[in-house]
Amino acid sequence: MSHRSNRTVALTTLGCKVNQADSDEWLRQFVDRGYDIVDFDQPADAYVVNTCTVTHVADRKSRQVLRQARRQNPAALVVAAGCYASVAPADLAGMPEVNLVVGDADKNRLVDLVHEHLEGDDERPLEAQAGELFGLGPRHRAFVKISDGCNKFCAFCIVPYARGRERSTEPEQVIRKVRDLVQAGFHEVVLTAVHMGTYGHDLTPPTTLPLLVDRVLSDVPIGRLRLSSIEPEDFPREILRLWSDPRLCRHVHLALDSGCDATLQRMRRRYRAAEYRDLVREIRAAGPDVAITTDVMVGFPGESADEFAESCRFVEEQGFAGIHVFPYSPRRRTTAAKLPGQIDPTVKKERAATMLAIAERSARRFQESFIGQTVSVLFEGATIGFDGLTRWDGLTDNYLRVRATCPGDLANRVFPVRLRAVSGEIVDGDVLGPIPPTTDRKQGGRIPLTAVSR
Repeated sequence: MSHRSNRTVALTTLGCKVNQADSDEWLRQFVDRGYDIVDFDQPADAYVVNTCTVTHVADRKSRQVLRQARRQNPAALVVAAGCYASVAPADLAGMPEVNLVVGDADKNRLVDLVHEHLEGDDERPLEAQAGELFGLGPRHRAFVKISDGCNKFCAFCIVPYARGRERSTEPEQVIRKVRDLVQAGFHEVVLTAVHMGTYGHDLTPPTTLPLLVDRVLSDVPIGRLRLSSIEPEDFPREILRLWSDPRLCRHVHLALDSGCDATLQRMRRRYRAAEYRDLVREIRAAGPDVAITTDVMVGFPGESADEFAESCRFVEEQGFAGIHVFPYSPRRRTTAAKLPGQIDPTVKKERAATMLAIAERSARRFQESFIGQTVSVLFEGATIGFDGLTRWDGLTDNYLRVRATCPGDLANRVFPVRLRAVSGEIVDGDVLGPIPPTTDRKQGGRIPLTAVSR
């Protein structure tokens, strides 16, 4: 058997849950190779940055993080991976801080490539036990990618160029990954993809997302199963009946992008506002407490003041639980970058601020609707305040971020919490039922404590 490498790797992820799923897979492979995983702000032999290119801001952030890695260890191997590395490899290769660029075509070989650069290719993978394999930090949530790529080529989107065409993962492979994660101690698994709703159409025989979800719930003793974003035009209604199993999280992320039909048409989106509204009503009828979250773009080319106002009215009407607001950013090779009527950056900034105000009101209304109720919370981490109290935070299945003061060890456990007040983006509550004993933090307890808070 090969010896341990005694090398350290730090990895950070920008962008979407699909990127996070890729990063989780790389981390597991690095551990299997015998590498130690360290925080990204610590000295390491190799730094891997899983980049994002959805906007020019994401590009800039990716470059900043790559430079940060080089500053932390000038002798380290610095690797640029992910979507930015796929669409602009020459730009990243030209950075003096970057040693290796790994695009989409080679991402399955990333760990091998890093290993070859650091130690040569003579070592075989180590035999790792599950506890070691997944010992990468707090084990409360993991991501499993069920498909990759995109066939839709919306006018503004670079993803089809970064990730290629749609490719579904065989159901047995997905189920095996989910089972391994649950056995390793993860309480919640998130199934993610660029296009969840079309999962399985390219397999032989074809299958569907509802059939996959049903099999995971039937075959794996999972605590929670969450689904990432689903395109409105592809949303499979059969998913709604699966909410009869309480392990399937009552949370749907439906990308909207605009509430104005004229803008949606220029974006080459395949639905209209009325169809989206009807889908939201259908989802809420099936799950009254469901959280519906979304993405909204402002300042798309040609978006007039009246079109923006129409989009604002529509977004306010839907009562979303959460809204990711972002200004349009031209991407090379996309149709929208060449469209007339590009919006002034100042106007885009103003519109983003207006839409963010709507987002904050919508989120608060959703939070307040649960005050006084008892909900189940999967606790993740804790902070110790200057008052000496330990405050835990976690998520409900319908995506409420909850905080509760408790001296015991709640890490990676689900407890009932009675909600009592909204405090910004968090809902404060009180843990009900027997409280587990306090873990001795000095002896390597399992409480993943984060920053001290006031």
